[in-house]
Amino acid sequence: MINTLEALENSIRNKMLGHAILIECRNSNLLKEQAHHLASMILETKNLHRHPDFFTLRPSGRSRFIRIGNKIDSKKGKWPENTMRGLINDIRKTANQGGSKVAIIYEAERMNKESANAFLKTLEEPPKNSIFFLLTQRSYDLIDTIKSRCLNYKISSKPLKWKNEEWENWKEKYWNWLGELISEYKKSKLNEIFFGFYGMTIKLQKIIEIYREEIWEEEYLDLNRSLNDDEKIAIEIGIERSVRDQLFEEISELTSLYVKKFAIQNQNKFMINALSSSLDALSKSFNLLKLNFNSASAMELFFLKSLRIWSQANKN
Repeated sequence: MINTLEALENSIRNKMLGHAILIECRNSNLLKEQAHHLASMILETKNLHRHPDFFTLRPSGRSRFIRIGNKIDSKKGKWPENTMRGLINDIRKTANQGGSKVAIIYEAERMNKESANAFLKTLEEPPKNSIFFLLTQRSYDLIDTIKSRCLNYKISSKPLKWKNEEWENWKEKYWNWLGELISEYKKSKLNEIFFGFYGMTIKLQKIIEIYREEIWEEEYLDLNRSLNDDEKIAIEIGIERSVRDQLFEEISELTSLYVKKFAIQNQNKFMINALSSSLDALSKSFNLLKLNFNSASAMELFFLKSLRIWSQANKN
């Protein structure tokens, strides 16, 4: 079976690629790597960021929106860098090397209303020999009129590139914590168990920061141009959210695995229901992250809900 990347590569080789490609993946680093690989194939270059027909657009500032670009900020007809109007203006020009022009829009779902409307008009009348790659981790936040004008692809996520010993230790402690909830739920030790692992929420945030710094270092080296403060802040926040979401996905998978393992080994439906309720609580905490909820607070909320679930189990 041909995977997404192979299908896109074949389309490039056969010159059958559409002018707007939306690619979704939960792993932002993998998403970027694949898009850069495809852009390099199209432009036939090994140094993508130095190619005159390669353009990028990404969120900026703490609000992390893709800006439209104000006329008052334009200088001698040139729009500010890293704005939608700037990108549209650049890609409408004739290709410097006579071939294709490629633009990558990172976190495409972060377009504000003005940027989305301007880009939509460009999709309706795409510049000649231009190809847009729209990258997203949350396609459901992208307006339907843009999605409907793109070829949509999904790339399967992979684990974080860096294996961190502290994260592996955290997961092991979490697995043991689940086990202690089961074995001690009738021994009135739930408070002791809970507060013994309360520090895990703080540790989780530190692990996220470690991953963020490692990924940011590589991202910065790859940019090949200076960043203003707004761009730097937006990239750092984006990296942290991506790491946070991936770690919470691993926690969800680990919890689900524990529930399945326990269900196979035990016939106590009451305890299985309690575990399932804990999994549901984790899912709700994970959904709060999509609303920009603090990761440590989300994990703390999950722990508190789990404590209530098992405290109630102890009464029955």
